[in-house]
Amino acid sequence: MKKYSEIQILSINDIKINIKIQKKNYQKMKFDQVLNFKKNFVKIKIFRRYIAKLKTELNKKINDNKSEK
Repeated sequence: MKKYSEIQILSINDIKINIKIQKKNYQKMKFDQVLNFKKNFVKIKIFRRYIAKLKTELNKKINDNKSEK
């Protein structure tokens, strides 16, 4: 996982790809938790927050591009 300053440097397409990858990882962790394979409550919370950071930065970049036009 990247720091917020590293996320800001990424392009819109890179952020979208990163969101897809992190969502898949998050869903896998949630599924494993339900089946009691792993109990990683903290990691699940971190994944959720990281996905939210990515989405926030993506929306900022999209809105900036719209306002520039």
